[in-house]
Order: sequence, then C-alpha cells, then structure tokens
Amino acid sequence: MSHELTPDGVDLVVRNVEGWFGGHEGRLLYRLAARADPNGCIVEIGSWQGRSTIWLAAGARSGRGATVVAVDPHRGTDLRRDGEDTEPLLRANLDAAGVAEGVEIVVATSEEAEREWTRPVSFLWIDGDHSYEGALLDLERWEPHLTADAAVAFHDTFVWPGPERVFRERIVRSHRYTRFEWAETTSAARRCGRLSRPEGLRRRADLARRALYGARLRAYDRNTLGFARIRDVFARAGRDGHLGT
Repeated sequence: MSHELTPDGVDLVVRNVEGWFGGHEGRLLYRLAARADPNGCIVEIGSWQGRSTIWLAAGARSGRGATVVAVDPHRGTDLRRDGEDTEPLLRANLDAAGVAEGVEIVVATSEEAEREWTRPVSFLWIDGDHSYEGALLDLERWEPHLTADAAVAFHDTFVWPGPERVFRERIVRSHRYTRFEWAETTSAARRCGRLSRPEGLRRRADLARRALYGARLRAYDRNTLGFARIRDVFARAGRDGHLGT
C-alpha cells in the first residue's frame, strides 16, 4: 500500500539500497520533487537501483504529485558486471519503499528515451554518464522539454569534472537559471526569465556562496593541507559534546 514518506522515513528506507547518494542531497531532491508541476514529469537520467528514485517519488507524493520517469538502460556501463540487469532490483526497491505507483520505469539510454519523448518536464535530474560529453548531451537532449520554471539538478558536481563543467557552462553562465541550491555533491537551479535587479543580486550572492562551498568541498575531497583530517576531528568532537556552542 502506498504511503507518504517523510525525509527521515526515506533515510531509513534507502539504507538498504545500493548507491552513492547521501541524505542531505536526498532532502534537496525531495524538496524539488515536491514543488514540481504535475502538468510536467520529473525525469531521472540514471536510476541504478533506485536510491535517488525513492527520494524523488517520496518528495513528489508529499507535494504536488508529479510523476517520476526513471530512465536507465539497466545493462552495460562500467558500473555493472557482464550480463548484470539492475531493473529487477530497482522495481523491488521501489515496491519495498511503497512508491512504485508514482514511478514510470523506462529501460533505455537517455538518447533512446528522449527520441520518443513528447511530454513537458518540470524537473530534470541528471545522474548518468559523468563524462563532460555525456553530461552535456543529457542536458542538451532534455532541455527543450523543460517547462518555463522547471528545475534542473546534477549529481556529482564540484568533485567530478564533467558534471561540474556542464553545470558551470550551461546553467551558471546562461543567465536562464536562478535560485541555486546545493547539498553534498548535488547542484540545482530553476529556469527563469529576465530577472529584476534584486533578483539578479540574489543570484550573484547565491553563486558566490556556491563557489565558496565548492572550494571547501574540493579541499575536503583532496585533503588539501590536511583539511579533511582536521574537519573530521572537529566533527567527531562536536558529536561527542567536546566543543562548546
């Protein structure tokens, strides 16, 4: 039976789902999916075994009820063993989470799925080919289907050169997107028209904050000057109550 999942509930459900997707970025997807216009679809490029799909479907159900379309070939790529098929695992995980009825599964590559696509898209989530060329093609294929105020999000920005470069070149520099949000390695923005002066200033401030966050995240990822070790020590001390407020 279907039921509404809170973000904390999704966190519990996805613990047993294989994938590389954290709870903070899951909550970002949850919020974006909840706001997605149900006259359009939420399109996910790259489902794997459903970790982010569950976040999307649960968020959509908690909000306006947009349908999630999960696009993945489920065979091939360097993530799978020869002959491995992840579609049964995706379906089982969606059933276990109670969100299967809100998800359409499309077993195809991004290119194959878009070729036959005719519906508007109110939220595009790109987590497929992480090469620059692959991420760029995913955006270029699907962008014409976006509604006027659609959200677009990429996974593995900041620390993966391909998705980060596409996000900077085609989202940040285009001035057709604003209301930037980020969590862990996920970056998101929303399509817009001409911005007022206050909106433009807010956009610039958001991008400055994103740049600072990215620099910190990359320093942590690379352990620049021991940053990761120092940050982890302080994080553990804070959890153990060793740091004052």
